[in-house]
Amino acid sequence: MSQIRTILIDSDPRLRIASRTVEEITPDVTAVIAALHATLADFRARTGFGRAISSPQIGEPLRIVAVQLGGQPFTLINPLIVWRSEETQPVWDDCMSVPNHIANVRRHASISLTYQNERGETCHWHHLSASLAELIQHEVDHLDGVLMVDRIKHPGDLQPIARHAELIGPQRSEQRIKLEHIASASRRISPAFLATPQYRSPTLDTALGVAMTLKVETLNPLRNFKGRGADHFVSHHIQQEQPAPLVCASAGNWGLALAYACKQHGLPLKVFVAKNANPLKIAGIRALGADVISVGEDFDQAKQAANHFAKQHGGLFVEDGRQSEITEGAGTIAVEMLAKGDAFDTLLIPLGNGALINGVGRWFKASSPATRVIGICPKGADATWKSWKSGTLVINDRVNTMADGVAVRAPILEALEDMRDLVDDIWLVDEASIEEGMRLGLEHLGLLLEPAGALGLAAAYAMRGQWPKNAHIATILTGANPSPTLTDSLLAAFTDS
Repeated sequence: MSQIRTILIDSDPRLRIASRTVEEITPDVTAVIAALHATLADFRARTGFGRAISSPQIGEPLRIVAVQLGGQPFTLINPLIVWRSEETQPVWDDCMSVPNHIANVRRHASISLTYQNERGETCHWHHLSASLAELIQHEVDHLDGVLMVDRIKHPGDLQPIARHAELIGPQRSEQRIKLEHIASASRRISPAFLATPQYRSPTLDTALGVAMTLKVETLNPLRNFKGRGADHFVSHHIQQEQPAPLVCASAGNWGLALAYACKQHGLPLKVFVAKNANPLKIAGIRALGADVISVGEDFDQAKQAANHFAKQHGGLFVEDGRQSEITEGAGTIAVEMLAKGDAFDTLLIPLGNGALINGVGRWFKASSPATRVIGICPKGADATWKSWKSGTLVINDRVNTMADGVAVRAPILEALEDMRDLVDDIWLVDEASIEEGMRLGLEHLGLLLEPAGALGLAAAYAMRGQWPKNAHIATILTGANPSPTLTDSLLAAFTDS
């Protein structure tokens, strides 16, 4: 077990010494990093707060910061602020080394920084939110021998620690998606959906011109990722004294997932689908014992009918992307992706209703914040892209894409709100690129992906030749339930080639 160190307090002169740059990650440096994380974990367990600690605070004059934002702990070695916003703001600051007070200081509203991780790789963390910008500026001050009390301007800027909850609590916004729930779900979800394969394909790397890690979410009873969120949601729902009957709308995969979870727990389910829904998925939903109602010309019309039915008959309308438990279940994919210490520059995530990108993005932004989280939408179903770019809800009149699993015409407001601090960008891909993504999956991975499941591959293909040198990207292969027509077409094209 790593040694828990004593945290130096403000009267100790060692806190006023500027720290040395870490030239090499030696065993001694690794030991300091381990001690930092152990000391931070101990402090959080005792006090209930504490997001970061720097080496000088345990008497080690090195430029190292250990961070715990609620997900997987990570380390900043030689952090360097490379950009500061012109806008500044006053914030109430706390510090383990100033145990009796909090201070009102002025910080830049946003910053960008570079740092090395524990493997010595250079990372870039861009445009931090106000809360995180304040935190990192505080820790860089420690590395320079500066305490928060040095930055106060007036006597009233120093207040007793007893006012911590009153003054500091309100300035740290609460996220709807809870990291502790994601962590808990990663241990409790049905084993049928956990510990999915994660690997690289050398031939795919060559075809794309970039190192690409794949998280394969198709090798389970449903052949898609949604079983995680459905299982987590239903396990919470059945804890109610009289759980309401469930109603949902689906393009197919969500209906399969919820039907599977309801069957496991003996709950009735009605699934509303569009008249043109994938017949393979509909047959699977019926086989799991759910009632299927075909109505409407597209998914969003089916969704309206399902919501209306639930209100009329006392059911609970469960919408993938709206209930937080579903998103938290999807977030368990990220826990597994980062569990072995992999570092990704960019993560490409198929984007439909938003449960996947918000769950995975929530964990990544608290555990690997330098990773860019990019949502991938079809050009023919760009309502989420338009809404995210404009900051207002945009509803399209129609969709036109083979990727039925993400063919969203009316985005979910709660999901859009969740995306605000979790998504770095959203990219659009055309139908030709989606077809190419499916072909790559079959040719290099032996996987017959559905169009939505291949969106990350489609985006990587569209970007070939443009990735930075030595970039390491990742994607989640989300579904392998293509329609029979698409399957025949893809196999025929593959055979001809």
